[in-house]
Amino acid sequence: MRKILIIATLVICSSCSTLIINQGYKNYKSDIVKSEKYKKANKFQQDLLYLDNLCANTFPNIDSVFPQHKRTAIVDSLMNLLTDKQVNQQIFSGYLYLYLSHFENQHTRLEKSGLQSKMLFPYILYFINDDWFLININQEYDSLLIGKKVIEINNKTIEKIEKSLSQYVFAENDICKRKEINKFINRPDLLRQWGIIDQTDSVSISFETGEKIWVKSISKDSDIHFHLSENQFIPNPITKYVKHHYNIALYPNENYAYFQYNKCFDQIDVNETMHEYLKPWIVPFAKMFMNHNIKKKNAKKIRGYVDVDRPIFKDYLRVMFDSIQRQGIGNLIIDLRNNGGGSSLLCTQLLYYLTEKEDLKDFSNMYYPSDYQRQIDFAKYKRFMKSYQLKTKANPEKGKLYPNGFLNCDSLLFEKIEDQTSPYYIPKNRTVFKGKIIVLANFNTGSAAALFTTLLQDNNIATIIGTSVSNNPVGASSLGPFKLPKSKYTGSVAPDYLIRPNPTIGKIQIPDYWIENSVDDLLNKRDKPFEKAIELINMK
Repeated sequence: MRKILIIATLVICSSCSTLIINQGYKNYKSDIVKSEKYKKANKFQQDLLYLDNLCANTFPNIDSVFPQHKRTAIVDSLMNLLTDKQVNQQIFSGYLYLYLSHFENQHTRLEKSGLQSKMLFPYILYFINDDWFLININQEYDSLLIGKKVIEINNKTIEKIEKSLSQYVFAENDICKRKEINKFINRPDLLRQWGIIDQTDSVSISFETGEKIWVKSISKDSDIHFHLSENQFIPNPITKYVKHHYNIALYPNENYAYFQYNKCFDQIDVNETMHEYLKPWIVPFAKMFMNHNIKKKNAKKIRGYVDVDRPIFKDYLRVMFDSIQRQGIGNLIIDLRNNGGGSSLLCTQLLYYLTEKEDLKDFSNMYYPSDYQRQIDFAKYKRFMKSYQLKTKANPEKGKLYPNGFLNCDSLLFEKIEDQTSPYYIPKNRTVFKGKIIVLANFNTGSAAALFTTLLQDNNIATIIGTSVSNNPVGASSLGPFKLPKSKYTGSVAPDYLIRPNPTIGKIQIPDYWIENSVDDLLNKRDKPFEKAIELINMK
């Protein structure tokens, strides 16, 4: 009893968040740690062997993405490199990035553990389609270069730079690779570590106009003096970022509503899904911690998982759609460009307010009966095995995908939404929006928000404007958190497999209108995807 009181006290005193991060997450127990190869390896090699074994026993249909012969060759090569006593945490992190990048998967990644950069080339690049432009640079360089197209860095074409850096990013399509590459393209120490440049003191940038400059590296924040401050990148007054998970703005005179949907999290879902990724013993304390801080409106301590000012999404939706109907608004713009994902069930709640169609097609959820699934969610694994054995009188083969029973039944898309005993329940007499729906989405739209974009597009519910979203609608998906045994680095390997409602469209989500903002747009309060939405609304 005393131990329980101590833990409860820790919860209220806010240390529960540290406890959850350090000890609370479920983690895969690999048999590789029992092998002689593992026991004889150094600590870096042991983490690599563990990670490779984890991926082989987690990532669905792995050989179609990262074939075993290629995987073995890369692991063997890295194992050899890791014998070098000069290898440190930074170099090791780079090797892990190199390994995981081959999965080309947003959810199969290493977090920022270990990989650090202490240097900066004081310039910022911006990509549009296949091209790169200078968007900012320190004041000792010519401001007239801003907005010009970059064609070479250190006499290497931008295409070669892209190809080299793409070996160190976790992304599923070209535009999302560019987004991740842009995090490293002005980091001298990382560029040298990965063999892209030879020196870190300076770098040359060549422009399409024929101009060329040398930019010196800096290592202090106080040495950053960009020509353009953040205040000069003035956002569109309507679409500027709002610090809420979700926010509606009504414009009845213009006959549209603008819904900025930034995070797919709320209090109900966080409490309902904790058991999926936390160890059973910590769940009740995590719930106490979460609910206590929501009540106290302490958003910082709960890491932004819940909007403490509007904690229940379905309550906000009810008021929102009642207001839209009451004001007779016939067009709805949903902006997902800041939404990195969260719960798909919250997206389903929103979908429930957007349509009454009874022939909706859902994602096909394929099951991968892996060792990871058996360990992390044994009850679900057991249900699948029992169902499969009853139907076939045999056991499923390892390494194959199988339809996941009732999860592939389109008619049950709204099962948890229409079930009165479900915490996600929404009454059938809800106010359904019956006007035109336009979605703004781009490479920042991830996970559940990205899948929601595809769901709307494939069911012809909304027009999509922007770029491809962050994760592809066909392939491995969802988070499978891990912690490496020696370095304690954290990350995720995608354990599930999804197929979009209309697979004939392709493996990559493509918007109905591909539109990006230019450098000039960003400097002049223009938001071209939003402007296109208004244009479509005003069309007769």
